[in-house]
Amino acid sequence: MKNLVMLDFGSNSTRMSINQITATGEFVEIKRAKEMTRLAEGMGQDKGEKVLQEQAIKRTLAAILKFKKMYRDLPNLEVRGIATAAVREAKNSAEFLQQVKDETGIEIEVLSGNAEAHYDYLAVKNTLDVGDCVICDMGGGSFELIVVKNARAQNYISIPYGAVSLTEKFNAAKTITAQDIFRFSRFLNYKFSQLPWLLEAKGLPLVLLGGASRTVARQELIRQGKTDLTKIHGVSMSTYAFLDVYTNWLGLDLEQRKAVLGPEGARADIIIGGLTPIAFLIEYLSIHEVIFSESGVREGVLYSMLQNN
Repeated sequence: MKNLVMLDFGSNSTRMSINQITATGEFVEIKRAKEMTRLAEGMGQDKGEKVLQEQAIKRTLAAILKFKKMYRDLPNLEVRGIATAAVREAKNSAEFLQQVKDETGIEIEVLSGNAEAHYDYLAVKNTLDVGDCVICDMGGGSFELIVVKNARAQNYISIPYGAVSLTEKFNAAKTITAQDIFRFSRFLNYKFSQLPWLLEAKGLPLVLLGGASRTVARQELIRQGKTDLTKIHGVSMSTYAFLDVYTNWLGLDLEQRKAVLGPEGARADIIIGGLTPIAFLIEYLSIHEVIFSESGVREGVLYSMLQNN
């Protein structure tokens, strides 16, 4: 049995999953780990060229060394690494990728925005029983939108702004001002208006991927009285309830959000930056239901690999 390790260098967190590939060509995840490395930190202020910051690189390299201890002794091992928006856009990405190679011995594949959206689609298609829908993956440095109709992705795009960069751009880390939320809304309305095909998703269910969305999903499980907060895949809620959670958090300052989020308090500074595009998308498309997906880019890559073998 092959052990396949996926390393995912995201803009907000660095993740690892260890997957066993069965004789029938399926994969079973046996372990996952995550470190909040904030690789996109300092890249959202629109001050010229985007550069990966030294401290963010150090945090990410430390996470890799921690992960490596977990998988290095596994038999029949294959390691694959992918990187998304922060690395994709950084001027110094080549230097960073070389540092990662020096630590792990592997070449990291930098996914294009279109590839990231495609893998999101594959993950949802293979793990959720949902028909026509719109998919939104809110990452740290970009967010992907995919319109699915008749069991295929009709249109998709990667917009190069995510929870970390939008937080920096619109000063949303602490208490966002009325001026900044208005600037934020104008920005989103402009971006959405440039996508006429997005209106084909009007009224369809919204499938949500990404850390900010998972935080809301866990809050919904708590509201339902559930004790296992890890089982968010396929959980649904009304957009009225979703927007109610968002509105409540919008009115809090940073310390208050940390208290409300509890174990997920580390995300309190970027949660408004990550949820505001989703809230405006819900209103823009008159969406009535959201469905949460635990599967995303990593799983999409795995399904693609298995389908091509």
